[in-house]
Amino acid sequence: MSECDRNSIEEDGIRLPLLVQPVEDSKFRLVDGFKRLSWLKLVQGKSVEEYQQEQLSCLIIPAFVSLRDVAKIRLETLSADQTSFSGIHLCRVLNLLSKAGFSKNEIAFQVFPSLGLVSSVWLAGQLLDLQKKLVTYELHAESLLPESMMSMGYEDLLPLLKFSNSDFPSVVRLAEKMEVKGKKWCNLLQVLDEVARLQQTTADEILQYPEIQKILEDSNLQGPVRYRLLKQQLDALRYPELSKMRKRFDQTCKSLKLPERLTLESDQYFENDELALKIKFRSVDELREHLMNLSDTVNSENLINAWNDLFAILREE
Repeated sequence: MSECDRNSIEEDGIRLPLLVQPVEDSKFRLVDGFKRLSWLKLVQGKSVEEYQQEQLSCLIIPAFVSLRDVAKIRLETLSADQTSFSGIHLCRVLNLLSKAGFSKNEIAFQVFPSLGLVSSVWLAGQLLDLQKKLVTYELHAESLLPESMMSMGYEDLLPLLKFSNSDFPSVVRLAEKMEVKGKKWCNLLQVLDEVARLQQTTADEILQYPEIQKILEDSNLQGPVRYRLLKQQLDALRYPELSKMRKRFDQTCKSLKLPERLTLESDQYFENDELALKIKFRSVDELREHLMNLSDTVNSENLINAWNDLFAILREE
């Protein structure tokens, strides 16, 4: 068993469906006995003395029973749902089951229901492929997988299959830097993959761009800010013409010299020629002041060209 597997069992052994401990010089295997007392004490708060007065369920299986059959017994006694396992742990468990002789169909229709997952042969194949990629990474990596990835659900890890083994270490480092999960993380990977394809290069090359490295290596940036800045950079690479239009639009808006709490907004992709006016105010007097400033801006002969330029940008095809 690898060091990573041992660590995961020590951290949360009771939840792993393949929790089998052979007894030395014995004809039996212990199932569900590993660290059970300490785990129950942790989650229920009882003392060792209290547990000594109770009977703890521990299955004892003859040694000649195969690991495959032991796994089936363990799955039948498992109380879990899809939130019980991180994606990494789920991949490792399925890999052990595959080595024990479980086919993809058996994993999909016998194992997944016990883990609270919908039966899917496609998902079984995807998770086993992901485990192979993770194993390849761990064999060559100088460090373990980051904590941010270890706690991700399997849905957040499946987009990693888009990337080659040579790109994988860079994407792992990205996960460590970004501190995001869920939809934001998946969207980020999707945009990164699209940019790499559009520019006919690799994700690793994209992440080495100076403007992107500057964002990733700035230790003063908080997670949400780093995500927003990186997403903006990737979107600019994804839609270069749109990025140029956005830059011209922002510069023209700036030339209008509107008050700080009054802003003009356009459609994100410039698909129509409408502007939205956003005003922030704390009192009627402040609102009145904003409207007077806006009236002056609209009626100023010096700014009429800026207004015309703004609508010209919106009407470009």
